[in-house]
Amino acid sequence: MGYHLWTSPITGYRRKGTRLAELHALLGGGITAHAVVEPLKSCPADAGAAEMAHVLREKDFDVAGVQSRPHGPVIGFVATDELQEGLVRDHVQPLTAEHLASDATPLRSLLSILKGKEHVFVLVGSNVRGIVTRADLNKPPVRVYLFGLISLLEMHLGFWARDAYPNEGWRKKLVPARLKKAEKLQRDRTSRKQDTTLFECLQFCDKRDLVLARNQLRERLRLGSVEKARTMLERAENLRNLLAHSQKDLTHGSSWEETIDLVEWVEATVQKSDSIVEKKARRSARGAPDPLWGSA
Repeated sequence: MGYHLWTSPITGYRRKGTRLAELHALLGGGITAHAVVEPLKSCPADAGAAEMAHVLREKDFDVAGVQSRPHGPVIGFVATDELQEGLVRDHVQPLTAEHLASDATPLRSLLSILKGKEHVFVLVGSNVRGIVTRADLNKPPVRVYLFGLISLLEMHLGFWARDAYPNEGWRKKLVPARLKKAEKLQRDRTSRKQDTTLFECLQFCDKRDLVLARNQLRERLRLGSVEKARTMLERAENLRNLLAHSQKDLTHGSSWEETIDLVEWVEATVQKSDSIVEKKARRSARGAPDPLWGSA
């Protein structure tokens, strides 16, 4: 995987499906709150508060809607821990705009919303019908987007690592143990009849270290200080591993605030790199006319 995966070295043409904007259109915008929303359960307004608290704890619900009558509109919500005495209606909190999102809210916007709060109530039409919590971000639709995003990041790291060390100069930068690991992986793949280069056998951490060793490149990509860039890239690799191994909780050893902050950093990094790659491709195009015809 490298430069030619994204662009034609002859025409500068950018191949379909390799841009961050295309990933956003397909998944970041194509996946909405509707894909992960859960039905909202509501307490009767006239039910005893302590009784409803017991029911909600049994179901492991931190919040619930409130309805005045069966099948009626949701008039507000309650927090389980606040239901201690009196009636449910005594503890109702109003549903204001800050608590609400449409079921058509794109995934990227939903991530931003949940960065600052534990849950959001979901409108279907003009009625509150569902709820999305941070736990719902562990679901497959979200994982698909995150894995695609981090895959793009690794492809960009590989591109710049190869670009920064022409004529396989990267070999001298790797510690011997890492180079031997790549050579072993290449032998294993070759024995399975897989055509692969040694560079393609480098791991995420190898590409990361090669990029960070070039200060000018780090500054060009606006990665921040070496310490910050290393921390963020290590976290990105860890998230990639959690996704690849289908771990139940994507915030293992972290938090959703930190994870969503990481996602935003990765998006900004890939977007900046995307722009530079495209300009570089256009400059390197040979400009020769294409003798092949396109389909109508």
